[in-house]
Amino acid sequence: MTMSLLPTPARADVEAVSIRFEAAGACPSEAEFLASVRSYTTRWTLVADGTLATRTIHVRVSGGAKTASGKLVVASADGAPSEREIAGPNCVAVSHALGVMVAVAIDPRAGMHDEPETKPDPPPDDPAPPPVIVTPSPVVERPKDVPESRSAPPASPSGHVRVSLDARAEVTTAVIDRALPALGVSMTIEPAGNVSSSWLRAWRPSLGIGLRQSLPSQKALEGGSADFLWTAGHLRACPFRLTIEAVVELSPCVEMNVGRLGASADGFVGAKAASMLWADIGASMWAAVNLSDRVFLSSTVTLMTPLDRRPFTLATGETIARVPPRGFLGGIGVGLRL
Repeated sequence: MTMSLLPTPARADVEAVSIRFEAAGACPSEAEFLASVRSYTTRWTLVADGTLATRTIHVRVSGGAKTASGKLVVASADGAPSEREIAGPNCVAVSHALGVMVAVAIDPRAGMHDEPETKPDPPPDDPAPPPVIVTPSPVVERPKDVPESRSAPPASPSGHVRVSLDARAEVTTAVIDRALPALGVSMTIEPAGNVSSSWLRAWRPSLGIGLRQSLPSQKALEGGSADFLWTAGHLRACPFRLTIEAVVELSPCVEMNVGRLGASADGFVGAKAASMLWADIGASMWAAVNLSDRVFLSSTVTLMTPLDRRPFTLATGETIARVPPRGFLGGIGVGLRL
């Protein structure tokens, strides 16, 4: 059960507190966290865990690929605990927010200036200087998933775009009646902005352009062989994106390839090279797994329908290759966001 963490009045000028801090990776160390708390209030002294303490405080911070989370548990001497969970863009921001919360839990006046020392009365003929009133800034509680953070990155200006490049190893069964290996490169243009950790990002259109080149593929025939080579530029349009835990991204897309399919025969009398204009259209699922803010793994699965299905034949009328009515193209690679 999660309960609101409310500061309680200090019960002594200096309170004996047991603080246990847990963090990993690039998060601040325990010494840095305690120094942060002490920068807001010194009305406490640290005692070992298990010894007599007014309150026991447990802080845990964990960081992910693009988000960090933290949990604060405060147990009073009578054993009544209170908990608070927060999330933020990184470990530093979450640790800073938790440090402020711990300081306020220990001393409600944390961060406020002490009263100035009493100064000698001014001479009777000099008017007393007006008092300086120090008003602390109000603490505004932010939503749970957007804690106060001085290190949060600024939002990207509206209207800007982000470009990413990726290269893939692919294989297709939609060009000829056999699997054809290929290499693909593409550039994707999309609106700038951080990836949301929600399940559905309603409108995140993207446009991709690129090139696909098959590797030389030889088909053995009775009396000779035939070589096939496929080259095509492709266009991909994706209207929205499904995001899972800010790590996996899925985009349903419409794709089109336009290029050339060539064939040449060897070992046959009078055999000549031939080629035809290639065009197809299909639906695809484009996926990315984010390894960092810039590097990602890319993958695509496409159901393609060729628009021209003329077969390749020899002068004798023997068919050496057919274009299937439809086929799949799949690939996996690595990409970089610029």
